[in-house]
Amino acid sequence: MAAENKNNVIAKQTVIANGVKQSANKKEIASAKKLRNDVRVPKLRFNEFVDGWSFDKMDNITSYVDYRGRAPEKSNEGVFLVTAKNIKKGYIDYDKSKEYVPLENYNLVMSKGLPELGDILFTTEAPLGNIAQVDKQKIALAQRVIKLRGKDKIENLYLLHYMLSPIYQKLIHRKAIGTTVQGISGKELRKTKVAFPTLPEQQKIASFLTSVDTKIQQLTTKKQLLENYKKGVMQQLFSQQLRFKNDDGLDFPDWEEKKFGEVFNNIGGTALEKHFSKSGTHKVVSIGNYSTEGKYNENGQRIILNEKTKTKLLDKGDLVMVLNDKTSTGDIIGSTILIPENNLYIYNQRSERLICIRSIIYPIYAWFQLNYKEFRNTVFSVSQGGTQIYVNFSEVKKLNIKIPSLKEQQKIANYLSAIDIKIENVQTQIEKTQAFKKGLLQQMFV
Repeated sequence: MAAENKNNVIAKQTVIANGVKQSANKKEIASAKKLRNDVRVPKLRFNEFVDGWSFDKMDNITSYVDYRGRAPEKSNEGVFLVTAKNIKKGYIDYDKSKEYVPLENYNLVMSKGLPELGDILFTTEAPLGNIAQVDKQKIALAQRVIKLRGKDKIENLYLLHYMLSPIYQKLIHRKAIGTTVQGISGKELRKTKVAFPTLPEQQKIASFLTSVDTKIQQLTTKKQLLENYKKGVMQQLFSQQLRFKNDDGLDFPDWEEKKFGEVFNNIGGTALEKHFSKSGTHKVVSIGNYSTEGKYNENGQRIILNEKTKTKLLDKGDLVMVLNDKTSTGDIIGSTILIPENNLYIYNQRSERLICIRSIIYPIYAWFQLNYKEFRNTVFSVSQGGTQIYVNFSEVKKLNIKIPSLKEQQKIANYLSAIDIKIENVQTQIEKTQAFKKGLLQQMFV
């Protein structure tokens, strides 16, 4: 804990850095100065700075290269081509899209200007307003990307955070044109005004916000490691490479192979779309609510409870499996949601209600096993379709499934649930830290 505070990193939702403090109960930063009507300064500020901020056009404070024009020749290897798809809010995602330009063409492709470490990248459309900093040597930049480099008045890292702030994001979206796809021209971008303090204050703001980003990245990495660990454990558990012992230290009985239809009772869904309503009191379980991991995606859709819909009202412990996927890849086929409470969820067509035969299988264990990758692949193997994938539940009922004893199921479910709790706790920390940063971006700039 002491080490984290020393490095200006958020701990227990409290950030202390050079006289600036923000806690989870949303108290004002201890040393922040109030915004005065006669001076352009932010609401939250480090106490050693008192000068007013300056405003200038982007064109005056940065050098600018617009890479729009003819699309570069691409190849299977060479120099990585950073496209608008790769540029996210504050970072470059090198896994999102992997395209390359031939090494021998690199200087020609980048003839408008070579990117350097620290340069700011801005997406002009599809998507509009994503901003990141160049963090690798020798990358190529695609169309719909503008490169900015601060001149003597502005630090690149400060500019990155400023352009990510709500103030600047609202500005560029006001200036955007287009309906289906919004975009901003280079000419308009160069006209946008940027607010900035002295270089020492810019550096302090940038360092502070970067420490928050570092904490978010650390938490994100921790979550990814836990998720990967869970996948590995599930592989070992459901392949029986890893087995639990009973309370006496003895082996559990061998797993029994059964037909899916012997383990679950099932009731099909029906079309209920005409009963969807914003004034509805119950949540809908429909295609759009299934995640690839078997979690419920809350999309705000609600349904009215009446004589028709109550026939599809789900009970706590029920499972609901999706039988259709509106894509050709079928990523959610077989995804199964575990219902957490009574009298709240109603399932729609293209879903199958699964009721566990409790003398054979526990719901929480079943949820883990049905969402295990290998079983999902088995369900996908009996699917049909081309542009849209679907599966007939009659085929699913014929599938073989190996079931451990109830006591071993309980141990497996408890172990995997404990990992899920850790993942959820880290996700909560990520969300709180992101919300904290959002608050900072709203108040630390003008």
